Amino acid sequence: MKRGARISMVAGTAAVITLALAPIAEANWDSSITAASVGFESRRWSDELYSQITFHGCTTDGSKSTDVQIWNDISLAPDKAYDNKTYTACFNGGVSNGEWTDLPSGKRDYYFQIMKIGGSTFGPQLSVSKLVVDTTKVDG
Repeated sequence: MKRGARISMVAGTAAVITLALAPIAEANWDSSITAASVGFESRRWSDELYSQITFHGCTTDGSKSTDVQIWNDISLAPDKAYDNKTYTACFNGGVSNGEWTDLPSGKRDYYFQIMKIGGSTFGPQLSVSKLVVDTTKVDG
């Protein structure tokens, strides 16, 4: 095999491996959170215009609220932040729900970040027995 062909094959194989290992940005998903601190970032998902995040069964070491903010994950540039939502109902046996309807059109990758726990940017940790990211509201 010629040297140029070998280099092309190695480069092509590296590109396939890179794509296989890249994080997948699924639109709808559910998960849980265990002992997260302020600054925790969720996995990424892909959507446009609308995203909804619900928390079920929230617990902390004393505090009864958490602030959640959605971000647009922008490659090679600072990420763009959208509204901050304060979740409280999930601490009392209910479900906390945040909806973001002001997102830009065109498929983009998003994630949420825990901004405060109990009004503080330092200290307590948050656990959520179930969280759901839903992007099924009709876009457009």
